[in-house]
Amino acid sequence: MTQNAIGRDGSAQALAIDNLLRRELKVGDPKDPQQIARALSDRYQGDLRAQAIEGEAQGLPFLRTPVLRTSAPPPPTATNVDLEQAKHDVVKDLDTLLNDSLSKDIRPELEGWQSVIHRSIEEGVAASRYGLDPQKRDAAFAMRRQLGEYARLARLVGVLTPALNRSFRNLAQSLDEACSVMLVLMGESMANLGFAGGRFLLQAPYSELQARRDAVLNALRQLDGVAAMVGQGSTWPRGLRAYRQLYTILEARGQGDIRSLMNEAELARTMDELIQLASGGAPNGLRAIGATAWAPLARLHRFVQTTIRQLASASPELATLHEAMQLFIDGFVPAGGFRLLRVARPSVLNYGLYGPSRIDPAEQRLIELVNRRGALARELDCLTDGAYGRATALAQIVLDKVLYDVDRAIDYYCVGDADLGLPEARAAACSYLIDAVINPAGVEPAFTSTVLFNNAPIIVNHPRIANPWPWLRRGGIGLPGYLEQFNLGPPASGILPQGVLTELNAIRQVLRPSGPSAAAWGATTFTAYQDGLRQNRAWLGGSASTLRFAQVLHDELCLQRESDLQWRALVEQMTSGCVTADAIFRDSNDANAGCLPMVLDRALDLIREATQQAIDPNNNLASLEVPVECAVLDTPVPPHFEESLQQVVGSLTA
Repeated sequence: MTQNAIGRDGSAQALAIDNLLRRELKVGDPKDPQQIARALSDRYQGDLRAQAIEGEAQGLPFLRTPVLRTSAPPPPTATNVDLEQAKHDVVKDLDTLLNDSLSKDIRPELEGWQSVIHRSIEEGVAASRYGLDPQKRDAAFAMRRQLGEYARLARLVGVLTPALNRSFRNLAQSLDEACSVMLVLMGESMANLGFAGGRFLLQAPYSELQARRDAVLNALRQLDGVAAMVGQGSTWPRGLRAYRQLYTILEARGQGDIRSLMNEAELARTMDELIQLASGGAPNGLRAIGATAWAPLARLHRFVQTTIRQLASASPELATLHEAMQLFIDGFVPAGGFRLLRVARPSVLNYGLYGPSRIDPAEQRLIELVNRRGALARELDCLTDGAYGRATALAQIVLDKVLYDVDRAIDYYCVGDADLGLPEARAAACSYLIDAVINPAGVEPAFTSTVLFNNAPIIVNHPRIANPWPWLRRGGIGLPGYLEQFNLGPPASGILPQGVLTELNAIRQVLRPSGPSAAAWGATTFTAYQDGLRQNRAWLGGSASTLRFAQVLHDELCLQRESDLQWRALVEQMTSGCVTADAIFRDSNDANAGCLPMVLDRALDLIREATQQAIDPNNNLASLEVPVECAVLDTPVPPHFEESLQQVVGSLTA
């Protein structure tokens, strides 16, 4: 074995040991003895021998006086008080439902709710206290969404069980309180750690960055032949050939700065520098990396883009290196989440303490959306307190669906980082649901559009399926007028208070530009929004994506439609059938369609109507990737190579 090979093996072993210490002890510099000592003390603080060593350092007898580790209780903050109140409200509301004689038939189901809800609250609160950790933040949003689904389900079951309606709605309100506290906890966890002026959040957890770094080095070893078994069997040395060609080409083109990354020691140093700057995901480290990571990341990205175009021959080893390095780079792409500070901290502290004094339009919309959501919930809780009937129940179910979607829009805005990126566009889908509820008039059963074919305008007719639901019918009277026919409210506004209509209209204007006068909605003007929707253009802003704008809106509503239909069996199990499940969930195009599929289909129609039609290269009229109906996608599985060969042979012999 040559001296070079020995040195390379030794450096590889040292790197492996350093990575093991970083991964297991969570230290930034494995060569710092103080960090190692603190990490070992924290790791084994519950062990008697570790306590004895600490006691001996204090002059106490060895293994006789264990050190008691007591921690001071956290000071009672306003959020902790709110959290305890929300937990107490959930417990009391669940106990009330379980102890009510009217709920005796569904007691096992409610006991299952109780177990899942309590566990979800505990998991969500525990994850919310680590807002800087991407995995914990995602887990907190997942628990918040799950609790929101239970709140909506409680409202739905309550509407269909009039005797227990108020008890179920009280439970839903308590679950909303717990969900709101989780958002505040995530923002406060960032603020308490000093993440005030920073705007950089890691895309991947700190521990995962170590694993991605190791994957890059392993891919490089496969490429340069250190870890590859070259010349064995029928394996061609594609990796070595790609490595040799890259080395020569980069030398000839004078790109020695990125050619140095083909050396394992230099590549490891560059990636370790980025990881150490993160300082374990601490706020100061994130702010530092947000200001300095652009230089090494640009170098790594330039290496990937340059080497992809340099070679024409196929090399699985080089492709593995490209993918591993791109995965490492993606971990440092700024992630959304800093808007949580706007939700958690009072707006009076925004000046100076939490970022720049100017709040961007998207953050302002988030603040207004949170305030409007609370006002809408208060209005809807009073909707079924008066006269009760089938029309009232169906209207309440649809409006509770809108309230649930507003909660999801808040979640999308919290994790977004652009004026109109992918999360903000998914939030905008809720505005079309509001249109379908309160503003169905002005749309004909069939609509037309004008397209250009051979530079000549052509009018295209698009047939529509008539909507039989009265308050969703095109050109109909709307939900307030429909309810007014049943004498459920004053003639002016029907059963819906004016406050409900006011809040729904305000939320719709927050989620998307509502007219030419809404030019100040943000960087995306009304004209730009309408043009992107009508032409179904590629992405407007935010992270790079292959999705199109109208397609994103369509897919979001389709996912909601599919999720709603899955609740049918549960609702039938827990309700008495005063309002049939068909009236809510029936998926059809006739007069017996359910209200939830109906309102979502109407919202999907609004998106399709707003999307301009185009002509494909084959001179066929077709929409720009917006399908007519929602379709459940299945995972494509390619045929086995032997089946493909058999088809080829069959075609040749035919």
